[in-house]
Amino acid sequence: MNISLVRLSILAASIAMAGAAFAAPPSADGHRGKADGKFQLDTNGDGAVDAAEAAAHPRLAARFAELDADGNGRLERGEFGRGHGSRHKGMGRRGSGPFGHIIAMDTDGDGRISKAEAEDSRLAGRFDQIDGNRDGYLVRSELMASADQRRSEHRAKAAERFETRFKQADANGDGRLSRAEVEAGWEHKAKAFAFLDEDRDGYLTRSDLAPRHR
Repeated sequence: MNISLVRLSILAASIAMAGAAFAAPPSADGHRGKADGKFQLDTNGDGAVDAAEAAAHPRLAARFAELDADGNGRLERGEFGRGHGSRHKGMGRRGSGPFGHIIAMDTDGDGRISKAEAEDSRLAGRFDQIDGNRDGYLVRSELMASADQRRSEHRAKAAERFETRFKQADANGDGRLSRAEVEAGWEHKAKAFAFLDEDRDGYLTRSDLAPRHR
């Protein structure tokens, strides 16, 4: 084969591979992952990373509340990376903390968010629900109360899902899971079995497996 043609083929293949790499969406830890776009940290495949999944990664866990812009206890794809680009846009300046993105909405600087200011944000659909005194503005206390409520609701749903999953895996109904039961009914926990089985009794209880909330 002509050497020039070989070189052209190699070059074309390299360009194609580079294009695929850039086309692949970023994974939850900020690196580009598989083309299907699934979060590498999203172990239960629900399309978001919750506090329990983030707990396995200390640096992410430490910034979980900051990244959780809507306070729902879950990190969606758009919430990752806020701590980097947002600083350059004035949304994460020192002192603004997790409310940096809210402060950026306050275009008239009066310390509250009007419906017009929230119109193009995630708050728009929940504005009336958050606006406790119905004055047409959102203030810090209302936003914090809403975040606490949503976080509580999320944890309740997570606890319900956990209990359902535990019972499904507990084949003999004895209230604890053997390694075989975990491997059969809760596969993504199997690799961590020995680590979670701190008392080395060969079983995992609810307290061994339950997510820890900060």
